[in-house]
Amino acid sequence: MSKLNIIINRKIVQGLRGESILEMSRRLGIEIPTLCHDPRLEPYSSCYLCVVEIDGMRGLQPACSTKITEGMRIETESERVVKSRKFALELMASNHYADCVAPCKETCPAGVDVQGYIALINQGKHREATGLIKKTNPLPAICGRVCVRPCEVACRRNLVEGVGVGIDYLKRYTSDIDMEAEDRFLPEIKPATGKKVAVIGAGPGGLSAAYFLACEGHHAEIFEASPHAGGMLRYGIPPYRLPNEVIEKEVEGITALGVKIHYNQKLGDNLSYKDLKKNFDAVILGIGSQNGTGIGCENDDAGNIFSGIDFLRNMEMTGQKYDFTGKKVAVIGGGNTAMDCCRTAMRCGSTDVTVLYRRTEKEMPANPIEIHESKLEGIQYSFLTAPAKVNKDENGNLKSLTCFRMELGEPDASGRRRPVKIPGSEFDIELDYILAAIGQKTNVNFIDDINEHAGKELVLNKWGDIDANTKTLQTSIDNVFACGDGVTGPATLIEAIAQGRLAAQSCNKFLHGKEITPPDFEFISRKDNFLEQKADDYESFFEKQIREEMPTMEPNTRHNFDEVELGYTPEQAIAETHRCLECGCSEYYTCDLKKYSTQYQAEQKRFGGSYQKFDVDFRHPHVEIDNNKCILCGRCVRICKEVVGANALGLVNRGFDTYVAPSMGNKLEDTHCESCGMCISTCPTGAITENVPFKAGPLATESFKSVCNYCSIGCETEYHHKTGFVTRVTGSNGLINKDANICKFPRFGYTYLNDKSRVTQPLLKENGTFNPISFEKAYELIAGKIKAVQPDENAFFAGARLSNEEIYLIQKMARAGVNTNNVASFHYLERGGGYQLNAEESVPFDQLEKAGRIYLLGSETNEENGVAGFWIYNNAFNHNIPLTLITDREKSSMLHKADEELRVSSYYHFVKAAIHYILSHGLENAVYIEDHCPDFEDYKERVLAEDYNKLLEESGCSAEMVAAFAFEYNLEQHSIIVLAEKNLSSATCTEIRNLALVTGKIGKTASGLMPLKEKNNSQGILDMGGCAALAPGGHKYADDTIRTLLKEVWEKDELPAAAAESPMELLENGKIKNIFIFGEDPTGTAIHKDQVLAWMHKVSFKVVQECFMSDTALEADLILPATLPFETGGSFTNTQKFIQQFGKTFEGPVAKTSFDQLLEMHKMLGLKTDYQTPADVMMEAAAIFQKLPAKTSGRALNFTWQNNDIRLFDHGCDYLQKIAAND
Repeated sequence: MSKLNIIINRKIVQGLRGESILEMSRRLGIEIPTLCHDPRLEPYSSCYLCVVEIDGMRGLQPACSTKITEGMRIETESERVVKSRKFALELMASNHYADCVAPCKETCPAGVDVQGYIALINQGKHREATGLIKKTNPLPAICGRVCVRPCEVACRRNLVEGVGVGIDYLKRYTSDIDMEAEDRFLPEIKPATGKKVAVIGAGPGGLSAAYFLACEGHHAEIFEASPHAGGMLRYGIPPYRLPNEVIEKEVEGITALGVKIHYNQKLGDNLSYKDLKKNFDAVILGIGSQNGTGIGCENDDAGNIFSGIDFLRNMEMTGQKYDFTGKKVAVIGGGNTAMDCCRTAMRCGSTDVTVLYRRTEKEMPANPIEIHESKLEGIQYSFLTAPAKVNKDENGNLKSLTCFRMELGEPDASGRRRPVKIPGSEFDIELDYILAAIGQKTNVNFIDDINEHAGKELVLNKWGDIDANTKTLQTSIDNVFACGDGVTGPATLIEAIAQGRLAAQSCNKFLHGKEITPPDFEFISRKDNFLEQKADDYESFFEKQIREEMPTMEPNTRHNFDEVELGYTPEQAIAETHRCLECGCSEYYTCDLKKYSTQYQAEQKRFGGSYQKFDVDFRHPHVEIDNNKCILCGRCVRICKEVVGANALGLVNRGFDTYVAPSMGNKLEDTHCESCGMCISTCPTGAITENVPFKAGPLATESFKSVCNYCSIGCETEYHHKTGFVTRVTGSNGLINKDANICKFPRFGYTYLNDKSRVTQPLLKENGTFNPISFEKAYELIAGKIKAVQPDENAFFAGARLSNEEIYLIQKMARAGVNTNNVASFHYLERGGGYQLNAEESVPFDQLEKAGRIYLLGSETNEENGVAGFWIYNNAFNHNIPLTLITDREKSSMLHKADEELRVSSYYHFVKAAIHYILSHGLENAVYIEDHCPDFEDYKERVLAEDYNKLLEESGCSAEMVAAFAFEYNLEQHSIIVLAEKNLSSATCTEIRNLALVTGKIGKTASGLMPLKEKNNSQGILDMGGCAALAPGGHKYADDTIRTLLKEVWEKDELPAAAAESPMELLENGKIKNIFIFGEDPTGTAIHKDQVLAWMHKVSFKVVQECFMSDTALEADLILPATLPFETGGSFTNTQKFIQQFGKTFEGPVAKTSFDQLLEMHKMLGLKTDYQTPADVMMEAAAIFQKLPAKTSGRALNFTWQNNDIRLFDHGCDYLQKIAAND
């Protein structure tokens, strides 16, 4: 391919002739955004996001469809280009009626991913859930008890039942579990920077700042004026709501990161800013707002009147509670501090506690739950009441309180109706104590010390709080930052936590010498940007589910400071997680529209006006369609039509009213949808996503790659998981599936990976019950059973799901360790040898584009080998290649894709009839046959001796149909027959090969056979000697030369002779006493289950190695736990004999891998083994292959006398394939 000189962004580069600007840029690592382009499809140029500026061309040009030319000058990020892209994104966003994140996260000041951690709780992953919370909130167990819960107010569940999800209860539940765990979550800490930061105050703001600084690798030291950490959490919230033990454990989670806390250190008193300036690189002030305020009326200096804050603090500081026995107590205020005061007063002995509040209960800012609990505890309320004057006794102490009655007027700045005094409504209340919980203020008595030594004044605002930049929290002193109530005035716990994190982020930038800027812009789409959400949109769509109430102490037992709320039970927690409506988009981390809108700082509300609103379509079991998120790129429609060939999706209407829907307005299941998920793979937003069978959350995941363990194509797959819980499987650009295509089996058939019923240890059946035993005992039992019988009374079966290395070790164990050739695979049991021959010279997949005609013979590719089907149909679509379907099905799933259908009754007789026609009419390729088929005359004689009319009758075809096919196939030089082993007998496969040989097709470009095997390593069974007839390398085991070679490599004096009876005959005749089945489920997949059960009942000792309790495992006497491919490592050989290695990329739950178990069994049987990894086994097998003599059969014709359609098992005899197919 010739090269072209291109100038892109003022740099000279080399492009390849025929490339588009987008293709060249991607190859060179230059990002050009696009939303409508998929490399699997021809350019569409509909989103106009990939536009670039080209010198000499008018207007901006789409990079996806513009081919490069010599000397082309391109600008990909000019001001004009950027402006155009932002414009395009904002137009799309203006009709994107969707939420990027759930309103609970949006409303949380700390931005905690509520939907994400609820999903993790649902999965039982409490460490991970706590870790997710602690990304933005390091105090989840505290918040789970005392947060004001703005998230629950914003929760859309309110629009269904009128009450939000119990978010805080769930937070408490999961963080409590993690807090008590041995492997409690601790965040990863970056390498130490050598920078030191002093944090003043161990309240929620200071603790949070220190936590996030420590995560960044800085050394943080907290200086706290009180004897204990927590600030207002400890000294302002009583322990019946927030136990001190919880605070201390949360603090331990921060000091475990290396944070030091110095107690009884008060800035401006025994701690000077002079020392901080000398010893630290930066300071964060988290001083809080801890001074209480008075009532604010005449005589409020009387005795026995306390600010609520002082009342609560004094009790905690002294450890002594007040004695209010027989006393009348009034609490003035309506916030959470007022609730803490009134409930604490009751616990101090008072039975007459009244809350005075100047508005109604509806306007109270306190948590409604706190109000409710206080009433249960006997607290009285006097609403629309305001203090006017304190009346003193002769000693200057409180005697009574004169109050006004109030009424509500117009709303004030807070949105609540302003209380207005009613003239002449004064009345007196006799009281012993008043607790004033009406406000707090910041104490800045350290200001002089800082200003004296800082060299620059620390500025305060007009309210006496620290004046800090609201977006960065940097103060007037460059290296001093501030957070919490000391900046905002009295606020909430979660606001202080959020500010602590922001202060730490800004401080981190300062310490690294970076410009201190606000957090980066993030584009967030919101439904609320279009219209206010109403109950009508939710009530009819979601099933009602009552909120789980928090278990509490009985009210009559609460005369102490024990924690009142007892926490959710596991059952309650799971039930409450199901109430989450999953408002946030599952594609939060992968959505290209969000990515580019963030990059170009697009604004969703720039263009107002019309927008479309759709109901989400959940009807398909695997595919979820949300047209609200659709940008009409057309990729899903096109990939379904042009690559898959299902044509299940279409664009409905025109212009602004266009939307994507299943064809003909049907349900997706009622179309030709194949559930392949290709539409999901191409969608650049969250418009078409997987309808998952678990609680979805927008989670950042880890991933690992492997090779698919379903069909024989050999696709590379990527498994996305959150600490082991797999959330999706996608295609990866592999050696075979270079386009990253995968079919429905890996994409949706992964739920077994999350199944907790996995077999993880050896299980021995005793009196009908399986009991766990050690691996060592299992090996001893196996060895003892083997040695107790004759060698040929043992039989070993290896499944086509296994790796090459496992199959090799199993057959070696049988032949060299046990001295029996009873080696087989139920997958190929009694099916004949035709499957080996037809794979010898397969047409490479990449030659499909050069085909003149493609024949699908017995191949339902969309159901069985989906990715091959994509390639076949896409090449046919793009290159106008005719597709001929040859099927015996009345309604083939491939019929709508084919240009021609040939209906047959018998594949075997149809192919033989075609061969008979060709030979009887002298149409064979004589030159080719003379060069490659030395036994042709003998073969021809046998063919022509058959009754042609009988062949036609058995085939169910007319003479004209067979003749037309034979003539057409023979004439087309580039004809490819795609055949599926699953639906064809081995005799049929042999005759198909004969047909290709007599017409001279095999061995030529884009000509011959493309056999598709059923399982991921069906070929490995044949190559690794996994059947009695074949030795490793695919040669006949009966050959003395082959056995001599094996003895040499395996260092054995003797090896068993070829078996006289087939494995099936041995089972039928009850000659097998010990059977060892690895990775197969013959009982569960048998077409005739009674037949297989009869075999099993004749066997004395059955060993099954399997991942789950399959039907065959249930019949076993001993079960060994199997490991999955990516937990083991090894290689598979695909249907085209391409060997792909895969590593051990994931640590599974089984202590010893399947590979390790086989090695231990080898040792127990006295086999010498020094294998360290599966690669060592493959090296030994390769050494055998290299020494094997060349096969002499060449392209010999093999006449078959009759059909042998003996297929005994479905699903490739694989339990995992079976459950995937059933799903």
